[in-house]
Amino acid sequence: MKYAIMSDVHANPVALETALADARAVGCGKFILLGDVTGYGYDPKRTLEIVRRNFDIVLMGNHDSACVGLEPELEVVMNHNYDFDRMAREQLSEEERAWLRGREYLYEEDGFVCTHGDFTQPNIWNYILFSDAASQNFQARAESLMFCGHTHHASIWERTEKGLCRLKMEKRFRQPVAKAASISFKLNPTSRYIVNVGSVGYPRNDLCSAYGIFDTEAQRVAIRRLPFDFKSYITEMTDRNLKLPTWLCRLLLAL
Repeated sequence: MKYAIMSDVHANPVALETALADARAVGCGKFILLGDVTGYGYDPKRTLEIVRRNFDIVLMGNHDSACVGLEPELEVVMNHNYDFDRMAREQLSEEERAWLRGREYLYEEDGFVCTHGDFTQPNIWNYILFSDAASQNFQARAESLMFCGHTHHASIWERTEKGLCRLKMEKRFRQPVAKAASISFKLNPTSRYIVNVGSVGYPRNDLCSAYGIFDTEAQRVAIRRLPFDFKSYITEMTDRNLKLPTWLCRLLLAL
């Protein structure tokens, strides 16, 4: 079985449909979304409809949680990262919000486990950015393979048999791509892995859309990297009079 494991769609239906089509073309048969249907993007309603139609498992993300009222409201109001989620509440029906509110924080299957942020406290939305956080997450679970998102940057942490915690192939994740490409590796049975699958709809450091593939038969994991159409994304945002993300404004000024 090939699993397509995606995260951080962020109300970008075009990027999501592109990633889904690519995943089917390379033979994925089961689809898992690690959360953040809403937030930052321009069309949460259409995105949620695509998610509900195509994914077998959908987990809760911090932006989804803010959208449906599960986060402390004062924190949501004070944190401008959640402005789009507050607007999404008005666009989604009560039935749609109820469905989103019912998402779980963890998904476990034989040999692997998934969450949105981190595994120490899945509903607190910590980030796995450095080796100490990765080490704490390895200690929090027993599975040899763990999938997450949340940082919007694909990464692979390996814990070796000797207890060394290190990033794999990090430099390869910081370049844009002109066409679909994969960075893959075979699982070492004596190691454990945390795989951050990146962001489908709102890439940052990666500068490309990304998702993960887990081939259970071959025991291989891949980060699938797709070109991200920044021009169309910007047009969709500005046509709706939506404020562009600060990081994107800085990127455009540098072009």
